[in-house]
Amino acid sequence: MTNRNFGDFLHEARLRRGLTQYQLGALVGVSDKAVSKWETGLSKPQIGILYQIGEALGVSVDELLSCKYRSVEKQSSKGPFATKKQLWKKAYDTMRERYGDPVPIAISDRFFAEQAELQHTDLIVYFDLLATLSAKAKQRNKQIRLSGWAGTSLVAYLLGATNVNPLPPHFFCPNCHAVLFDSSVKDGWDLPAQSCSCGTMTVGDGHDIPFESFRHVAQRHPSFAISLSPEFFDTAKSLLEYYFKDCVTTVTEREDHRATSWTVSSQHSDCTISLCANPAFASYEALEAATATSFERVRFANPEILAEFQKGNVEGIPEFGSEFIKQLLHTTCPSSFHDLLQLLGFAHGSGTWQNNAAQLHRQGVPVGRLIAYRDDVFCRVREAALARGISGLGLSYKIMEDTRRGIYAKNGLPADLREQLQLLGVEEWFPDSVEKIKYLFPKAHGVTHARIAATLMWYKIHYPKEFQEIFSCKLRRGHL
Repeated sequence: MTNRNFGDFLHEARLRRGLTQYQLGALVGVSDKAVSKWETGLSKPQIGILYQIGEALGVSVDELLSCKYRSVEKQSSKGPFATKKQLWKKAYDTMRERYGDPVPIAISDRFFAEQAELQHTDLIVYFDLLATLSAKAKQRNKQIRLSGWAGTSLVAYLLGATNVNPLPPHFFCPNCHAVLFDSSVKDGWDLPAQSCSCGTMTVGDGHDIPFESFRHVAQRHPSFAISLSPEFFDTAKSLLEYYFKDCVTTVTEREDHRATSWTVSSQHSDCTISLCANPAFASYEALEAATATSFERVRFANPEILAEFQKGNVEGIPEFGSEFIKQLLHTTCPSSFHDLLQLLGFAHGSGTWQNNAAQLHRQGVPVGRLIAYRDDVFCRVREAALARGISGLGLSYKIMEDTRRGIYAKNGLPADLREQLQLLGVEEWFPDSVEKIKYLFPKAHGVTHARIAATLMWYKIHYPKEFQEIFSCKLRRGHL
């Protein structure tokens, strides 16, 4: 590789990503002058920084070293990886069927941004696998919980790999497919019930999850954890065996054979898929049978459900039974589903609540503005940047990544980044808050947990006898 060829390739890849030299430098920890020298051929980056450059630009180290992109067409003629073109078309067609034709620009823009990131990976194949497993479980009335990571992707949602919608809060009409975004709330579960102009009741959805919080997973060795009903475990294993029958796989089983990990090798990377039988799901299925109401039919996003959480009536509700969460409910008095989601983030993070958000909340900062998830960091910086006519994506990603990895908690926030945040007008408390955080939970995981908790709360309110009978033993132990 010559310096000149590398510089040309780096310049093209940076422009494709929509980054300035300064933004790329900020993402990999060098100055814009250093990036300029790389692009003009005056110097080359050290080997140790190539991975960071590739992650920032969405390319592999091999592509950087060879100075050319992998061909999307160059893929195995066998197995599921040969179907990537068809899967991208399926996702696109589903988007048009669901959201109308033409698709609202805000939605199509998100789709094409994800496609640009993922088309050189095999993730869409794994999204299809997750969707296939989910559909099969529903056919057999079995419980399955897919990895929360998939909830970061609109493409995964369109294919059915997740029920977490990452778009901003919006009303959606299942009849005429009209979409209306609503910024008056922070989460789609808090949108009030209302009718569409066609007379159909709309659905409130959307959790405002940026795809950038998935980028570090997409560009490395992706993994998906799948928990499922014990009675569905063997079926799921058989389905995986068939799905990847033409691929190179490594299978590791736990001694009791109730957990299995599959590592699938493909052209672009290896992916680990873990199956784990969850005994609690048998209780969920018993609850569905006793009430003749499936989890899918429960409409939990309503004021009566929120009121029970506000009252602290959370015995037997997963994720909300710990003393820490109970104290959070009492201290914060959540006024929305978005606030409930924030509490789960505080509970799963490290350095998020104690001596951080707790103090800020006492000083009057609303729960919804505090940092509970890595996605919150990205959205706060992007929001401030957009208010000043700047995309802010590079800076938002840099600060989110360093915060979630605990870099600022260890080394402090660099003075230049602190000054840039001040110039953007980010809240005064924000820089000090990110310096205290050692780990941040992904919001997509939090949404998945909150959905289960709110769904079970619905059963607890509407079928108290059945709920008590099925979960009585677990209620006595204080958890599910």
